[in-house]
Parts: sequence; structure tokens; C-alpha cells
Amino acid sequence: MQTEPPVLLVVEDDFLVRLTLVDALSDGGFEVLEAADAKEALTLVCDRDDIAAMLTDINLPGGSDGFALARAARVIRPHLPVVYASGRYGGAEDGQAVDGSRFLAKPFTPSLAAAVLHDMIGDGTAADLPPALHGSERRV
Repeated sequence: MQTEPPVLLVVEDDFLVRLTLVDALSDGGFEVLEAADAKEALTLVCDRDDIAAMLTDINLPGGSDGFALARAARVIRPHLPVVYASGRYGGAEDGQAVDGSRFLAKPFTPSLAAAVLHDMIGDGTAADLPPALHGSERRV
């Protein structure tokens, strides 16, 4: 009996980066929902109770950044695993990130993102994913 893939919410305002992530993470064993800003993402978090994790860019349009988005999402879903991604930040300052979150510095490989997300949701497939192919896999 085949189980349903975990549902992942990707929040990224750059269309090409989002497209690359959605395609790669779909291939990496996720059903992927996408949002271009915090408002769209929060609507999905409210409407879908099956979201297993969220990968969000920190710099988002519309006044709310990825940190504010994650805090708002955690009000609705207190245990939602969160991975932040940014090419401008080297990490989160104390008090910005939600508890238990992780950070990926851009550029990163989609296989690294998939491995981190599978590890966070504990579905046991992180070890089955291919290692990051340094230099031969497209980075986002």
C-alpha cells in the first residue's frame, strides 16, 4: 500500500527560484503547494490541514518577511516544521526564527532542501535521497 507524499508549502517571491524548487521537491517525494508572498501562504496554512512543513524565503514582498510568516503560521499550526532560506542572511538572529526551525543559505541544492525537510518531518526518507551533487546539480 502506497502512502501519500508529505505536503510541503514553498514560499518564494522569485518565480524562477520557486519553479525550480517546486519541480525538484516534487521529484524529491513531496506534494508541493506554492505561494509568492506571506498572505497567500497564510491562506494555504488556514485552508489546508495536511501541510507537513514550510520552506520560506526570508525576504518577501507585501510587508511581512519569512520570520513574521512563520510566527503567524505557528499560531495556526504550533508544531509546523519551518525551514528558512535566504541569499541575504547568513542565519537568523536570536528571537527572529521560530523554535526548531532550520536555515538554508542560498544558493543551495534542491536535494539538500529535500533532505532537510524529510528529516524535519521524520518520514524516514531523508537517507534515501541522493546526496547533494556539488557542481552538477542546479542550485537555487
